[in-house]
Formats: sequence, structure tokens, C-alpha cells
Amino acid sequence: MSDTAPISPVPAGRFILPAFARTTAFRLTLLSAALFAFSSFVILALVYAATVTAGVRRADNAVAQESIAIEARFRAEGVAAANRYIVQSSVAGGEFLYLLNQPSGRRLSGNISNLPSTPPDAQGRVRFTYERAPPGGQTAAEPSRAARGLISTLEGGYTLFVGIDVEDEARFVTYILNAVLIASGLAVAMGIVSGAVVSRRFSRRLDDINAAAREVMAGRLQTRAPRNFSGDELDDLASNFNDMLDRVEHLMQRMRSAGDSIAHDLRLPLTRMRGRLEAALVEAGDIADREAALAQAISDSDELLKTFNAVLSLSRLQTGERRRALEVLDPAEIIADVAELYEPVCEETGHDFALDASAGLTILADRELVAQAVANLLDNAIKYTPAGGAIMLRLRATSRGAVEISVTDTGPGIPPDERPRVLERFVRLEASRNLPGVGLGLSLVQAIAEVHGAELKLDDGPGSSSGEGTGLRIALLFPAHRA
Repeated sequence: MSDTAPISPVPAGRFILPAFARTTAFRLTLLSAALFAFSSFVILALVYAATVTAGVRRADNAVAQESIAIEARFRAEGVAAANRYIVQSSVAGGEFLYLLNQPSGRRLSGNISNLPSTPPDAQGRVRFTYERAPPGGQTAAEPSRAARGLISTLEGGYTLFVGIDVEDEARFVTYILNAVLIASGLAVAMGIVSGAVVSRRFSRRLDDINAAAREVMAGRLQTRAPRNFSGDELDDLASNFNDMLDRVEHLMQRMRSAGDSIAHDLRLPLTRMRGRLEAALVEAGDIADREAALAQAISDSDELLKTFNAVLSLSRLQTGERRRALEVLDPAEIIADVAELYEPVCEETGHDFALDASAGLTILADRELVAQAVANLLDNAIKYTPAGGAIMLRLRATSRGAVEISVTDTGPGIPPDERPRVLERFVRLEASRNLPGVGLGLSLVQAIAEVHGAELKLDDGPGSSSGEGTGLRIALLFPAHRA
């Protein structure tokens, strides 16, 4: 069976974009390029408008100043002075265009033949084109050139026109407009190219991560996503993905180890129970022997049920199923009740038992769960402390304000490097394999501590008087609660 998903057929005649063009990286890059092109277009358009406005204003101001100067000569010295000024300026070849017409409309002087055909505005301003006479006696006329002018009427019916050539400025403005369009087009084109390059690189790295994910889904948990250690988002994604796979692989190993531990710890009681039942069924004997065999089988089944109940309780705690509303309570009452139950047990097993509980402390906790945690700690202490050893149950307030419930014994203790392991499910040290239990006691205490926001600490104890063990001190540190 193939791991790849079936490819749906493409309808005939339907255009499909290339793979890189359908990626998010390409779309985002193209969007960024489009926004950059639009912003560039707006900025250059503003420059274009400002350039055009400044050119028009300069030309109109120059024409107005020249027209005022000619009108002043006309008023002061008459038409002859104005005509003389226009003739001299036209011969000198300045930037202005002149035309002075008589009241009859006949041309009196100037360097253009007729008034512009374009009608002027209310202020007499006019935009037009004209053909400038070729220099040096050439016969071919130059192409039409853009110009702006001002038509005014003088005393006696004379008509004065003053204009200025703006062809060079118009060409400059055209260059700016073309630059705006070309720059915007180049920005979009470069955006498409850069989007294709970035999306291809982005897609290749994502494909590597997806390929690793498909390998993991196929059951190859040792697969890891490649990294380039650049520290970017995809590298962080690959790192987190690999960390997740490390965690999953570790949990799978723990599950396999837990399965092996359960099989090892349950095989013996199941085999023993089956043997007793088979012996009671096959061998001849009185009713008392059969009843004893059945009673022992019931005891073995109770041990099995105890194991499964411990697993179920631990799972419920870790999934939050048992996390109900906590209440403010005095842990001294819980400690006293548990001590009352375990003190006779210690007498039977030959252990010295002591209780030291401070009064007046309060915690926010679940009474049943706290009692179960303390009972588990005492069970472990009794189980692993040799006869003649000592066990102390203590309740006190620490210097940092926490409420501490601790169980201290004089048993063999736990090596420091093994202490994190014994808090995991079904983990039992080799020295304890022959003792009853399945390695869930401390796991359950750890889960109860997490429910209450408490801390579970394992330290060396006082040690035995014979010097054969370091002893063990296990403490639950609850946050103090003030009503």
C-alpha cells in the first residue's frame, strides 16, 4: 500500500499554476512586491505632480513678468517703445515668444506669425504648440514644441502676446512619468522572480520536514527533520519537530519498558494462581484444602486488581480526571489518621515508628489524595527498610513558608543518579525486583504532587546504625495557604 495520497485528475482545459506559485511564501513575496510597487508608484507620482506644477508656475510667472514689462513701456512711451523692445528681444534670440498686433489684427512685430489657435482661459493664459523656424537658413521646420503664453489687450486696441517655450520641461516630465511606470513594472517583475526563488527554497525545506513527518507516520520513529542551524523560523520548526520526536520515541520506549515490567511482575502471581487452582481441581483432597487454594487464588487476584487500580488511578490523575475542587484543610489531621493506621504495621514488621507533626498549618488540597500519597510513602519505607530500622513521619513549616510532609527511613536509600527514574511508571531498581510491588507508588505520589502544585524531593536519610545504607528522605512541599 502506498503512503502517498492519490492525485486527483485535472479537468481538461483548466490552467494549473506551478507548484512554487501556489506556496504561501510566493504569495507573500508577491504581495510585498506589489505593495512596494504601489508605494513607489505613489511616491514617484507625487514627484511627477510636484515637478509639473513647479514647471507650470515658473513658466507662467516668467511670462507674466515679461508682459508687465512690455505694458509698462507701452504706457510710458507708446507703441513705438513697446515695438522696439519686442524687435530687439526677438533678434537677440531669448526664451520668450512675442507678437504685437495692431487694432485691426494685423501683425506689427514679434517672432511668431499668429496668435495661438487654442482659446485662452479667463486670465488670458493659453497652452499651445508651435513650430520654430529652422536656424541657419534651413528649409525643414523643427517638430512642434510645447509652449505657454499670456494674451493681453493694451490701450488703443493693441493685442500683446508673450509666450515661453516649455518643450524641454515637458520632455523632462515625460521622462519622469516613464520612469514611474518602468520602476513600478520592474518592482513587480523582481517581486515575481524573488518570490519564485524564495518559495522554491522555502518549499524545499518544508518538503524535507513533511518527508520526515511521513517517515514517522510510516513507523520509522528514528527519522529526524534536517536543520541548517540558521536560527530562522523553519530551523526552529525543525528543532521543535525533532524534540517532539525525541519525546515520542522516549515515551514509546517507556511504554515498551512498562509492558515488559508488567509482564515480569504479573507473570509470577498469575502462574502461582493457576497452579493452585489446577492443583485444587486435579489433586484429591478434602474440602478444606480446596478452600485454602481458592482463598489463596482470591488473594493473588486481589494483588492483580491492586496493580491495575494503581495504574488506573495514576492515569486519571495525570489526565486531570480526578482534579476536583480543592479545600483548605489542616494536614495534621491527615497525618495523624495515617500514622494511626501504620504504627501497628511497623510494630509487626519490627520497625521503630515516630511522628512529629506541627499544628496550625493549612494547605489547599484534596484530603483523600494527600492521605494516599502519605500512605504510599510509608508503604515504600516499610517495604525497603530492614527490620530493626527506623521510620519517621514529619509535618513542619519550612523556612521559606512551605508546608512539608516527609517520610524518613534508615533503609538502603536510592543512588542520586537513579532518583529521577524511580518517579517514572513501572521503574523498579534491580535490588527491589524480589519484593512485592510494580513500581507505581512514587509515580502516583508525583502525580498527586503535580495536582496540588507541590514539589516532590528525594534526599539522603540519616542512614542505618550499622552503616549499611544511606537511608532515604522523601518530602512533599505544599504551598502554604493563608485563609
